[in-house]
Amino acid sequence: MKQICINSNPAFQFGKVMLTSWALATGAVGGAALIATKITHSQPQPEAPTYSFGNTQSDYGVLAVQITSETTGQAVVNLDGFRVYSAFDFELVPDDNGMLGSKDEAVFINNFAVERILTPDGKEYNDFTNKDDIRNMITVITAHIEKNKMAGV
Repeated sequence: MKQICINSNPAFQFGKVMLTSWALATGAVGGAALIATKITHSQPQPEAPTYSFGNTQSDYGVLAVQITSETTGQAVVNLDGFRVYSAFDFELVPDDNGMLGSKDEAVFINNFAVERILTPDGKEYNDFTNKDDIRNMITVITAHIEKNKMAGV
């Protein structure tokens, strides 16, 4: 009678060997992954560049507003002591403020141009305004026109 060692050997249990092999392989792969993660995350990460702009508070004030036609006007705005001469186009849009039947109209400036800037001494100065300055000048001019009912508002 021929004996086969693996099948006939009661000390060798195939299920236990496979379970042990699987457990050791899983532990080895998991340990390697953990070590690799620690190595890659322990290195200092480069910081994202921080862009810093001179965000300072500016003072705005309307010195003069003149409505030159039904849809155009000119304004002089005081911006931190500088006089900003500007021209703008506007339109009147219905503004009911949530009230039915309201006939109110709001001023909407849709084209704004800085024509020139003068220093407090009256000398010409290059245009230094940014988008925030433009937006704020439009806001104060719009408020001035609506408050003083200058454009049929």
